[in-house]
Amino acid sequence: MIIKVEWDMSEVNALIGKVKAAGQSGTQALVHGGTVVEAHAKMNAEGHGLHKSGDLIGSIQIYDKAAWSVMVGSRGVVYAAIHEFGGDIYPKRAKALSWIGEDGKRIFAKKVHMPTRAYLRPAFDENKGEIIDAIGREVAKQLGG
Repeated sequence: MIIKVEWDMSEVNALIGKVKAAGQSGTQALVHGGTVVEAHAKMNAEGHGLHKSGDLIGSIQIYDKAAWSVMVGSRGVVYAAIHEFGGDIYPKRAKALSWIGEDGKRIFAKKVHMPTRAYLRPAFDENKGEIIDAIGREVAKQLGG
């Protein structure tokens, strides 16, 4: 038994041609999706109490925009990764780490364990539908829909 199926793909091919011709529209659509991740990452960082100086939240941005990808992350803040992934902090130039505790007393430690306070990964993982919608709206707009 043979079944023959035919579709008129001329409209689809025309839309694909528009996207290719637009060039920037693909990147712009991804930037719209990246904006969703950026906003949620900033809210997550604030929710974890990672906003005292504002440096971390200010560093969360869209970087490296390209035709088929954009990157969202923190740059220039050395402690961004330890908050995202957690881990142990050891002294580099002294025998112990030292800081002033909430009670005003100096604390010394040979190691401090930082718990994971992920703000970037959940911003993507928990908002995929919103990200896809943002990208789709921009693609539709670029295609005249």
